[in-house]
Amino acid sequence: MSWRDSGGVRGSRATDLQTEEPGQAMKPVPPAKVAGLFVCHVRSERIERHFRRLVDQTGHMIDWHFMFNPGNRAEPQVDFAYRPPDSCMPARYREMAAHGGVQRGYLDVAIIPCVLSLDADFVWVIEYDVDYSGDWAQLFDQFSRNASDLLTTTIQPLAASRNWYYWQSAAMPASVSPDLVHRAFHPIMRLSRHFARTYGLIMSVAGWRGHYEFTLPTVALAGGFTVEDIGGQGPLCPPARRGTNYENTPQDECLRPGTLIWRPSCPRYFAEDPSGFSRSNMIHHPVKPDVADWDMPA
Repeated sequence: MSWRDSGGVRGSRATDLQTEEPGQAMKPVPPAKVAGLFVCHVRSERIERHFRRLVDQTGHMIDWHFMFNPGNRAEPQVDFAYRPPDSCMPARYREMAAHGGVQRGYLDVAIIPCVLSLDADFVWVIEYDVDYSGDWAQLFDQFSRNASDLLTTTIQPLAASRNWYYWQSAAMPASVSPDLVHRAFHPIMRLSRHFARTYGLIMSVAGWRGHYEFTLPTVALAGGFTVEDIGGQGPLCPPARRGTNYENTPQDECLRPGTLIWRPSCPRYFAEDPSGFSRSNMIHHPVKPDVADWDMPA
C-alpha cells in the first residue's frame, strides 16, 4: 500500500470526467458507474415510500440499494454479498465495539464494506432522514461529471471548528499536518471506490481514532484525494456551487439555522407536506417520520 502523507486538495475545483493528452483535444471516457446506498436503522411504510420516490426520480442515473442496519452493531442487511466488517476493517471494527457502536460515530464500519462490494466507480450514501425539496434528479445531475473522491457537506478545518464536540476523541498519526485535519457532516455523501478502498486500509494504520465525520475528510485530504463540499458556504465548496444545495451554520452545535442541521427534526417528508419546506431545491435534514431523535452527546 502506498500511503501519501500530504498533498490533499483544499478548495479544489469540480473535476470533469475526461482525460487530456498534450497537443490533443479532450477525449471522453466511458461514463462512470454510480451506485447508491439508502441507509436506515428503522423501517416503515413511510420510509419505504421515501426510498421509492428517490429511486423513481434517479434510478436512471444511480443504482440504488436499501441498506438496513438495525441496532448499534455493524450488521448491514442489503441485497448483495459483502465482506464482513470485522474482517474488512478489523481495527476500526474493534474501536467501534469499544466506543458505543455505529451510532457513536462509526457508521463507516457498516458503510465501507458495502461500498467496496458494489460494482461502481462512485457510491452515494444517503440516510433515510435526508430529503430534497424538489426533483432528486436535479440534485444528483450536478455531480454526474464530477470525479471528486469525497463529496460531503459542512467540511470545516480544525482551526474554524475547535468547539466541535468530537475533537476530544480524535487522533491521527503525527505525520498528518494539522492543516489537513477537517471535520464534516455526512447524512449525504459520495465516495469513489478508490478512496473507499484506501480508507479501509488506512483505518488499520496505528494512530487513527475518532468519529467518522473527522476520519473520512481528514484521511482523504491527507492522502491527496479530491474533496469537495456539496454546497453551502464552506472553504471546500467550489465557487459555482457556493450558496446552493443546502444551508446551515457550522459554528453552532446543532448547525442551526439552516436546512441541513443536526437537530431539531421535521416530522414529514417533502412528498407528504411540501409546505413544511421553506426553500425549494435544497437538501433538508433531519426528517424523521415517527422516529425518535437520538440524544445529544453527554
